[in-house]
Amino acid sequence: MRVGIVLGTKPISPLEFWIGVEEGQVVQLDDVLYVESKIGNTPVKYYGIVSEVHKFLEGAEFVYDAHLVTKGLIPVNIAYVAKLNITRIEPEIFAPPSPGDGVYMAKGEEFDRALYYDQMKEKIPAGLDRNGNVVYVNYHFINGVEGAHVSISGMSGIATKTSYALFLLYSILEKARDKDRVHGIIFNVKGKDLLWLDKRSKVLDEESKELYKRMGLRPEPFKNVKFYVPPSPDNINIPDCERLDEKVVPFYWSMREFAEEGLIRFMFTEGEEGISNIHYVMDRVANRLYYLAQNSPEGRLLDGLGRDIDSLKTLEKRLEEAIRDKEQDKNSELYRSWFGEAQIQTVQAFFRRFSRACDYINRFIGEDSNPPNWRENRLSVIDISGLHSIAKMFVVGAILKKVFRQKENIGKPDPKVFVVLDELNKYAPKDGWSPIKDVVLDIAERGRSLGVILIGAQQTASEVEKRVIANSALKVLGRMDSSEVLGKEYEYLTGNFRQRAIMLKKGTMILYQPDIPNPMIIRFPKPAWATRPSEVEEEVYVPEDFGNF
Repeated sequence: MRVGIVLGTKPISPLEFWIGVEEGQVVQLDDVLYVESKIGNTPVKYYGIVSEVHKFLEGAEFVYDAHLVTKGLIPVNIAYVAKLNITRIEPEIFAPPSPGDGVYMAKGEEFDRALYYDQMKEKIPAGLDRNGNVVYVNYHFINGVEGAHVSISGMSGIATKTSYALFLLYSILEKARDKDRVHGIIFNVKGKDLLWLDKRSKVLDEESKELYKRMGLRPEPFKNVKFYVPPSPDNINIPDCERLDEKVVPFYWSMREFAEEGLIRFMFTEGEEGISNIHYVMDRVANRLYYLAQNSPEGRLLDGLGRDIDSLKTLEKRLEEAIRDKEQDKNSELYRSWFGEAQIQTVQAFFRRFSRACDYINRFIGEDSNPPNWRENRLSVIDISGLHSIAKMFVVGAILKKVFRQKENIGKPDPKVFVVLDELNKYAPKDGWSPIKDVVLDIAERGRSLGVILIGAQQTASEVEKRVIANSALKVLGRMDSSEVLGKEYEYLTGNFRQRAIMLKKGTMILYQPDIPNPMIIRFPKPAWATRPSEVEEEVYVPEDFGNF
């Protein structure tokens, strides 16, 4: 459908130019258009995205001429113009089109060419544009073939960061060619919203169902999900959760695993710049625990005197015993076995932080073991929403470290693991150091080759370690604060996209991917899964022999 012509009243370049919109046609921001032109005898097509749209009175001179025009007292024309930013030229002849060349709305194959969908070896639905066209992302820039990782930023409660992260993961699990070799790990960091992902939502409207179908997706909840929740403080076998069924299980580690995997490091996540003296003590104790585990009978952890260490409380007593021994004997061998040559003041500072962390982590460490196992299900949801920040850091660090080590041992990218982690600025902050930040950086920098993919969400990308953001091939932005969006982390927002970022509505995002030179505005449907108990659609059981009577 022809919508206008290339204007000759403004300079025309191969990369951007203005078009005049014809009477009766509507062109708006983000429309995808193409121009048919000739360079010599060669037909050339210019594809682009509308970045600016203006209307003005052509021929009017004074401020109040508009009033006179509406009364029919002076004759003028209404000029309707749009600026087209070029995304692709076929064939690649970088000469400008000519004034008067026809401009058309891109549909079907022309739309696909404009956004390079015809060159993507594998594409995943990422949403829809304003005109209802499906917007795809190049899956090879997510799954590690050509790039990896997703960064989603936006204001809390408005930007729907987690909702989009889940939608993108759902799209991958539904449409990726390797979907049978893909697992997801989702950390539920706020509320209990994600403990119902396997239940159909009864509030899903017909419009949203239609959007799913348009993208080739089924409006269904997630399948094959297991929910890992903290154990009750009083009974390690009872989930601390309002949902109680066979899909909900408590998770915890044995003291033996705690020692073998060096999990004590994740009790010290409020780190200072660099590796402080306390971190030296932390590493010393971690190495001692690992040594004891390697020299203890299977399934047990014995201290150097043959006594069991069966809980963090017991470990706390053993460390306190070593400190007291040092106070009584300057040459204490017991002290040196745990703390080496560290000054007692540093050890006491370490012990105070350790004791404080024990208060929040005790229930996760005992004699038995049931850590989350991502290989058992397609999707594992790990609930940390009700935990203190120290416990949250511990759980996230312990799980991510184990996943990364398991993938290192496998030594190949399949099966792939997609990790959805909100509040990324807390786990990999721009400033400071901590053991968990090291794990997140490892995933960002080496996870691509191992098939560990991070879908990270944060309110402000400027507060996240820059190497994590830099290694994210796909960048998604919801509504942002006006001061935040001016940061260099958002340099991909060309033209007026920074201004538009502060105006986005819920369910609307800005998407940037390496294949397409310009960002795009997309929208995505409401969740097809329940996000709270009140949304769960009642399931009706139908016997297999129903209808045989």
